[in-house]
Amino acid sequence: TLPTTCGLSHCASVCTPVFGIPQTCQLSVLGLILQDNGRFDCHVHVKLIKANKCLFILRSLRKEGYSQAELDHLFSSIVLPSITYGLPVYGASEAELTTMQCFLDRCYKRKYTSKSFSIKHLLEEQDRKVFRMVSGIDRHPLRGLLPKKKASTYNLRNRTSQYPKVNTDRFKNSYINRLIFKYNLAM
Repeated sequence: TLPTTCGLSHCASVCTPVFGIPQTCQLSVLGLILQDNGRFDCHVHVKLIKANKCLFILRSLRKEGYSQAELDHLFSSIVLPSITYGLPVYGASEAELTTMQCFLDRCYKRKYTSKSFSIKHLLEEQDRKVFRMVSGIDRHPLRGLLPKKKASTYNLRNRTSQYPKVNTDRFKNSYINRLIFKYNLAM
């Protein structure tokens, strides 16, 4: 079941309805909630609810006398995977990253973890991990989209690479563009 508290009031009818198949504004695919407006605020909302339930467990265990090292281990085991699932997908949206960073800052402030986490650093780790996995599989569907290394090292035009001409920050921060322009990765 998907949440109804994500601010979506109705679905725009783009396609003609198919008999027996209901139209929906959002769809959960492999635990990632895709919305018709291209945003991921419902996914982030659901993941934060799950992470807050995990924080209740940590709070209860702290009252029972668990040490900070044990709480750190549990935080890394049950809270971090919950909020970082699908991070390379929704990582292009600065608003969702800011929401997750505020949550991580609150966890650090309230001593659920003794280590301060950066969502941007976690995003880079996940991006690099996905890149390593995809580049190791010859027939992976994403492999054709990954950047290729230049065959030569010289530059005849004496210019650096240029960003594609785009109008949105979301496209600039998409997975493939992060690999090329932020991390300088190529196969």
